[in-house]
Amino acid sequence: MFTLLESKTEIAEAQRTLERTMRREFTRVAVKAIGYPGGNIPNAKVTTNGSHWFWSADCNGKEEKHPRKLNWFGLFAEKTGLQISVEINIPYEGIDAQIEGFFGRDNNTGTIYLMHSGGVGGGRKGVGKSAFLSWSNQLLVEVGCSSGRIRDGVIVMPIEGAAATKSSTQYIDAIAAFKQAVRDKEIDTPEFQQKQRAFEDFYSESKGRRKGKRSSEIDYLSRHGEVVDAVKDWRCSLSLPKTARPVKNVLIDFGILQGTDLIEVYEVKTSTARQNVYSAIGQLMVHGAASDCRRVIVLPHDEPIADDLKAALSRLNIQVVVFQMDKVKTTILTPNLSK
Repeated sequence: MFTLLESKTEIAEAQRTLERTMRREFTRVAVKAIGYPGGNIPNAKVTTNGSHWFWSADCNGKEEKHPRKLNWFGLFAEKTGLQISVEINIPYEGIDAQIEGFFGRDNNTGTIYLMHSGGVGGGRKGVGKSAFLSWSNQLLVEVGCSSGRIRDGVIVMPIEGAAATKSSTQYIDAIAAFKQAVRDKEIDTPEFQQKQRAFEDFYSESKGRRKGKRSSEIDYLSRHGEVVDAVKDWRCSLSLPKTARPVKNVLIDFGILQGTDLIEVYEVKTSTARQNVYSAIGQLMVHGAASDCRRVIVLPHDEPIADDLKAALSRLNIQVVVFQMDKVKTTILTPNLSK
């Protein structure tokens, strides 16, 4: 899980770090005109590695409805002016959904990344977010906000570290190639239209699951261990097979061991997001390898499971147990664990 940087201080420091990294790896300065729909910026000092360029500036005038730090990226040209491939602008503080860029912190490692909504402009029919994301197969990750809402974003680059800009140049190339594909009418084919519809259906499913505030899942993430303990207490309150004992380790959230054989295995996931269910299926099938092992996925009670995932769980004989959480405790809702 990622957390959105929202404080003015943290955003400013992340922006300064980003600019230092870009100057370190894009070592050459060039004076160029940068064109954009409706105008251009003459004599802009861009940094470049010879094939890509970066330029940053403030956009915070009194009449500006969405004050932001401009971070522009594109393909470099020696003999002509420059065109913007993507704007990854950042609000100075807080959350502004009208601004496509933001910084997100990986909660596991503390690494801060420059992130982008995936929204691609350009004033040409066919250039848009869902078309680009389905065409390029970019991965969207979830970023939690202080309001409890979730924002999706593509990881563009870490703001510091060795070869930090490598992923950003790949992202610029992907956007440039997509815009060329639009010009070449590659996205007008029935095959691509079908791919885009599949992406939009998947995205709608995800959005529907997360409609409104999902502060509950952010709670779940921080209280994963509590859910595991609730599963253990609930399962041990029922009768256990003779000589069986509970077990949990780095590989499984919880299980029941009889002798040396794992006869039940439980995997706790904090949401029914497709990637979470995929992960749980893999873990349960790997560690619950015995044919007679009971495999159980534990999920929050207030999130629906997609129909095809339900069908897969049924085919694989993976049972579903759900939990309910409030500010005080976690409760396992009474399931039927009969074979």
